[in-house]
Amino acid sequence: MSENRILLIDDDEAVVWVVKKALEPMGYEIRAENTIEKGKKALEGYSLILLDMVLPDGNGIDLLREIKQKYPETLVIIITAHGRMESAINAMKEGAYDYLEKPFDIEELMIVVKRAFTDISIRKELTRLRDKVEDGRPVHILGKSKAMLKVFKEIGKVATRDVIVLITGESGTGKELVARAIHNNSLRKFNPFVAINCASIPKDLLEAELFGFEKGAFTGALDKRIGKIQSASGGTLFLDELSELDINLQAKLLRFIQENEFSPIGSDKTIKGDVRIIGATNKDLKSCVKNGTFREDLYYRFNVIEITLPPLRERREDITLLARHFLEQAIKLFDLPPKDFSKHAIRALFEYDWPGNVRELENLVKRAAILSKSSLIEKKDIFYDEHKCISIKDFLENRLESYITKMSKINNANLYDTVINEVEKALLSIVINKTQGNQLQASKILGINRNTLNKKLKAYKIDFKKIDN
Repeated sequence: MSENRILLIDDDEAVVWVVKKALEPMGYEIRAENTIEKGKKALEGYSLILLDMVLPDGNGIDLLREIKQKYPETLVIIITAHGRMESAINAMKEGAYDYLEKPFDIEELMIVVKRAFTDISIRKELTRLRDKVEDGRPVHILGKSKAMLKVFKEIGKVATRDVIVLITGESGTGKELVARAIHNNSLRKFNPFVAINCASIPKDLLEAELFGFEKGAFTGALDKRIGKIQSASGGTLFLDELSELDINLQAKLLRFIQENEFSPIGSDKTIKGDVRIIGATNKDLKSCVKNGTFREDLYYRFNVIEITLPPLRERREDITLLARHFLEQAIKLFDLPPKDFSKHAIRALFEYDWPGNVRELENLVKRAAILSKSSLIEKKDIFYDEHKCISIKDFLENRLESYITKMSKINNANLYDTVINEVEKALLSIVINKTQGNQLQASKILGINRNTLNKKLKAYKIDFKKIDN
C-alpha cells in the first residue's frame, strides 16, 4: 500500500473539491468515487479511506464493515453531514479510525489525516521489528508438500476468526511456528504473542504464571506480579503442551474461557481478559479424557478447530528445502564460509526417518555446518554420532574396495581365503598385542576358546610380547 494515496468515497462534489484542495498540496494523491459500488472496486491498495456515511446506493457503515473484514489494516475516517451521537458510536464500534462531521474544519481534516498516516507508519515499523526479532527462529514456515499446503490453507481460514485453535502433531513439527503464523495474520497481530509451556513449569507455579498473584499470596510472593493472560491482553496466549495442565488448573482455565474474566491468586478483584487462546499438544486429547487426565468440557472447548501438523517423514519433499534453509541460517549466524551438501548427504537426509522432526533436522544441520571442515557437508558430518562408531561392514568396504578391484582382474586369485585369512590374522595380532600377550583376556574379547586362540596364533606365526597369565 502506498503511504500517500487516499481513497475518497463521497457523492458531494464540494467535499471532493475541499479535500483535494486541502490534502494534495501536502503530497497526498486523492482518488474520488461517488458510490459504494465504485468505491468497492477501488479499495485495494489504499491504506487510508475517507468514507461518507450516506451514499446514493447505500449506507457507508455497511461498506465500513466490508472494508474492515477484507482489509483489516486499512484505516477508515467516516465523514457525514448527519452528525448524531448514535452515528458516531456505531462508526467507531465498527472499526472507524475517526469521525468527522460536515462541514468539517480543513485544518482538523489535515491533522486527522496526518495522524492516521503516522499511525500506519508506526504499525508497519512494529511489524517489521517483530518479524526481525522472532526468537532467532524463521518467521516463515517452509514447505511445498501437499501436507504443508493444506496446513497453510487452514492457517489462512482461521487466522482472522477470533476462535480457539488446537494445534496437534509430534514433538518438533513446529506447532509454535503455526501459532505465531495464526497470530501474525490475525486482527490481534499488533498486540503481544505470549507463549507458555505447560510441561516446563511445576504445576504449583503454573497457576501463578497464568493468572498472576498479589503480594503475600503465598510463600515467596514478595511482590505483586501480573500473569501471562494479562501480559497477552489484546493479543494471543499460546498454551504449549496443553495436555500437561494440572486437572485442577484446567477447571480455572475453563472458567476463564467461559467468562473472559479471572482473579489473580490472593485477590478478590475480578479482571476482564481479552486474549485469543491457541493450544498445542503432541498427545491425543481424546485419550487423555478417557484416562481422566484431561477434562471433557475443556476438551470440547478446544475441539472446535484443529490443525494437525504432519511429521517430517510424511513430507519428505520438504527435507532438502528445510536443510538448505537451516544451513544458510548457520552460515550467517556463525560467520562460516559458503557450504553445501554432497549428493550422499542429501540422500541420507531424505532416507532418515527424523523421529525428532524439523527440530532434529535443524539441530543436526547447524552442528554439521560447524563441524565440517570441507565446503561440502558429508553424511558423516550430519550423523556424527552414528559415524563415531563406524560399522565393521562400512570399515571393511572402505578398506577392501580398491584391493578387491585390482585382485579381481587376476585369474585364480583365491580372494575368499586370502581376504578371510588376512583379516583374521590382523584381528588376532591387534587384540593379542593390545592385551600384552594375555591370551585369557584376548580370548574373552574375541569370543573364542583359549586353546583355539593359541592354535591360531601358532598357525599364523603371530609374534607378541607374552606376559604371565
